[in-house]
Amino acid sequence: MINSKLVLVLKTLDKSELRLFKRFLLSKIFNQRAPVVSLFDYLREELPSSNPKLAKEIAFKKLFPDKPFKDKQIRDVMSYLFAALEQFLTFHQMHEDRGAELLALCKSYRQRNLLKLFESTSEKLVSVQQKSTYRDIEFHRTNYQLAQEQYYAGIKKARAHATNLQEVTQSLDISYFANRLRQCCTMLAHQNVYKTTYDFGMIEEIIKEVERQQLLHIPAINIYYYTYLAQTNPDNLDYFKELQQSLTANARLFDIAEMKDMYLLAMNIAIKRLNFGAIELIPYMLELYKSGVEQKILLTNGLLSRFTYKNMIALALGLEQYDWVAQFMQQYTPLLEQDFREETYHYNLAKLHYAKKEYGDALQLLFLNSSSDDVYINLDTKILLSRIYYEQRELDALEALVDSFKTFIRRKQIISYHRISYQNFITCLNKLTVLNPYDKQARADLLKEVEALQPLADKFWFVEQLA
Repeated sequence: MINSKLVLVLKTLDKSELRLFKRFLLSKIFNQRAPVVSLFDYLREELPSSNPKLAKEIAFKKLFPDKPFKDKQIRDVMSYLFAALEQFLTFHQMHEDRGAELLALCKSYRQRNLLKLFESTSEKLVSVQQKSTYRDIEFHRTNYQLAQEQYYAGIKKARAHATNLQEVTQSLDISYFANRLRQCCTMLAHQNVYKTTYDFGMIEEIIKEVERQQLLHIPAINIYYYTYLAQTNPDNLDYFKELQQSLTANARLFDIAEMKDMYLLAMNIAIKRLNFGAIELIPYMLELYKSGVEQKILLTNGLLSRFTYKNMIALALGLEQYDWVAQFMQQYTPLLEQDFREETYHYNLAKLHYAKKEYGDALQLLFLNSSSDDVYINLDTKILLSRIYYEQRELDALEALVDSFKTFIRRKQIISYHRISYQNFITCLNKLTVLNPYDKQARADLLKEVEALQPLADKFWFVEQLA
């Protein structure tokens, strides 16, 4: 019983939902079997326990104390309870969405030929849509479905000559184009990560049609339009700039889950371009991060990822926004996961001191992290130590650090992409260290090599040293 789909779903209900489900079961409309309620009471009592006594034999004895155990009988009751649970989840989901509820009612009235009630209900739905703060894909899908229902109702009134077919068609286009663009953006991202190939169908025709119909004023189309173009035309940075501005301006028009997906797509595009040296994207990317954090789009359960924290600080330091970094760290360090908070803070504070050429303060903080159990904090610490030793011409310390760096990379479990990136860092660092500073041709050759090398951790630093 512990592994049954019934228990699996029940465990996802919170206290409020459990109370509502009990009331649902007590309604004769949805359930007329007393054992179903008794089984729910038994499961509801046992599930919160750290060691719940969930067995069909125990449940049967509670439901039918005077009868011998019958496996089929208890399985039947479980099946009835699960069917009621699915019905409750469907009802609860629709009841949570006022638009979906009214749309279903419109359809019912239209099918029953109650056209006056249909009209009043459709007017309510129009009002709900207009008052909604969201202009996401669900908003446009509801607009299309309502227009379709209004068309069918118009046919029933025998006014086919005065239908709203143009409105139906336009709302269908908007809903379809937004959905299709979003799906293609997701497919492109998945294709890049998993090295697979998808058929994108008529997406290029959709792009042209969006432009022909001048639909870019619609945020749900605009954002995915520029996301798609930024993914497929990485050398045209204007597409990403348009995307960043659209996301920042329209974030509140989408629910948190969809907007988070949009932000992550945009950030992955920018990070990829940044790795290829597109440093002019830094201010746009930082503004995107700031917007995402301030509006809590990039927070998860009230916590800020240490990677987002580190990326924002790195971008701001690149723009020499030192005061902002100090303020940001003071405000958002408490939102880091507790297990990583102290080390993450020390490392990023060290980066701030390093950027301000306060090498002594930076080194003291980095030494606190030099034996960290976190692989990536350890690697980041080694890279920053390497940069300080090189800039301070502490070549003996640098040589010893590089040796330990190589050993660390060889022994630790590191994602292959990152392993190559860190290995390339060491290779370039060794070449930089032995480079004759007065040999302009050798310097130019190494700069060209660095710019072409992928992946390479802290590429911008090598370019800065060689430029």
